[in-house]
Amino acid sequence: MPYMKTEYTTLSTKGQVIIPAGLRDDMKLTPGTKFSIQREGFSLVLRPITEEFIDSLCGSTKGLGDLREEMHRDDEER
Repeated sequence: MPYMKTEYTTLSTKGQVIIPAGLRDDMKLTPGTKFSIQREGFSLVLRPITEEFIDSLCGSTKGLGDLREEMHRDDEER
């Protein structure tokens, strides 16, 4: 079931937004997690880029192999 409780955060002077700890824990987000961000009307949609996310895009976009390789390369550098 999707997370439905409304939470609030503030945009920093550096353009950063803090994701509340409860949401980070629920979604197992860790430092270094990459995200896609899209504008939908007056909303922003933030999606963590995970292997599941990449697999869901297969066939709909060119270059996913490059994205997967970059993701794994970043993991190895940590």
